[in-house]
Amino acid sequence: MRRRGARLRLSWICVIICGMMNFMLPALAAESQDSIPAEGADAPRPARGYVLVTTATRQGFLPLPEEEDYVFPLTETLSDGTVWENVIHLTPEGVYMESANCENHDCVDEGTVTLENRKDRILGNMIVCLPHQVTLELYTPEEILKLLADAQARDEFLAQDDGAAQDREKSE
Repeated sequence: MRRRGARLRLSWICVIICGMMNFMLPALAAESQDSIPAEGADAPRPARGYVLVTTATRQGFLPLPEEEDYVFPLTETLSDGTVWENVIHLTPEGVYMESANCENHDCVDEGTVTLENRKDRILGNMIVCLPHQVTLELYTPEEILKLLADAQARDEFLAQDDGAAQDREKSE
């Protein structure tokens, strides 16, 4: 039963990721294959990097901007009315948590994650707000495509494994 729950959770994550990346996949695929867009076509350029934002209830990607910084306010309202607020600041070079209304502000103190410094940081490509259950992970376009391929392969493997388990149960 545990495997089935993991598969459903993984499937849900894949659905969210695929939905969020729907507008990015043609550009990512074109860049990864070094293909040239058709004449007159305005193919979207993939971002230099993408931030995977994960909360307790949702997940999605934010692209790094080409030129100007932008801010993404993230708000979660709990069933008891408590409001969790995190403000994500994206720059052409990376991402940082601008502010949060959690009690310790460790996520704000973690600094900026860039494509250049993520291998040297203690948390690597991540910024974590434990009280609000928020993680930010910075990836290149190639890493995103690999994540999607790996998730699909895991889903297919778990589906085959579940089918074999059901066949065993039927034969008993």
